[in-house]
Amino acid sequence: YRRVDEDEIALLEPDLAGRFRRGLFFPGEAHLDPRRAMAALHEKLAGSGVEFRFGVDARHVTGFDREIDCMGMASGDERLRGVRGEMLILRTPDISLSRPVRLLHPRLPLYLAPRADHHFMAGATMVESLSTEPVTVRAMMELLNAAYSVHPAFGEAAIVETGVGIRPAFSDNLPRVEAHGRTVAINGLYRHGFLLAPAMARRAADLVFASDKPVELADETDGQRRSA
Repeated sequence: YRRVDEDEIALLEPDLAGRFRRGLFFPGEAHLDPRRAMAALHEKLAGSGVEFRFGVDARHVTGFDREIDCMGMASGDERLRGVRGEMLILRTPDISLSRPVRLLHPRLPLYLAPRADHHFMAGATMVESLSTEPVTVRAMMELLNAAYSVHPAFGEAAIVETGVGIRPAFSDNLPRVEAHGRTVAINGLYRHGFLLAPAMARRAADLVFASDKPVELADETDGQRRSA
C-alpha cells in the first residue's frame, strides 16, 4: 500500500472529498460480488459439461477417483472454529464508490464494498460463535454508525438485506489445502474466501493432477508449512 493525503483521496473517490485527511491506498486490491461470481461460474461450468447435484449427501456419492472437500464447517474438521460475521446490504443513489473502502477503527474495522445499482455491502463483525441467529441490534447499530461516519448519505440509505454467516477458521486464520488419501480438502478461508479461491483452486489442482510444481501444504503434526 501507499499513504495518500486528502487531495489524492478526492481524486480516487470524489464522493469522499474533504472527509478524510489521510488514508492507505492498495492499488492491487480487488473486489467482486460473490453472488454474481457464483452464478457466472455455475453457468460456465454447466456449459462445459460439469454436472451439478444439489441436496445430495456427499457420503453417498461413489465412483470417483478423487474427491475435493470444500464443505467449510460442515466438513467436521475438529481443528476448525467458527467465526460469526454479520453484514448489511444498503442502497443509496446519493454516493458512488469505485472500490471497497475500509474505516480504520480500533474496535470496528468496517468495510463498504460497492455493488451494482447503487448497492453497498457493509460488514466487519467477527464474533467467536457458531450462532446463526439473525443480526443483533448491537451489530446493526455499529455497522450503520460506521457507514454514516464514512459518508452522511448512508444515513438516508435503505436497508435492503441483513445476513449472517459462519466463517471456518484454523487457529492461525490461514487457509489450508491438504491431501488425505484420495480426498483433497480446502478449508479455513476465514474472511478471505472468494479472493483467495483462485490460489486455493490452483493448489488443489496441483494435488489432484500431480503436477511437478511445488505445492505448499499444512503439516498436520505441527502446523508448519512444507512443500510437496
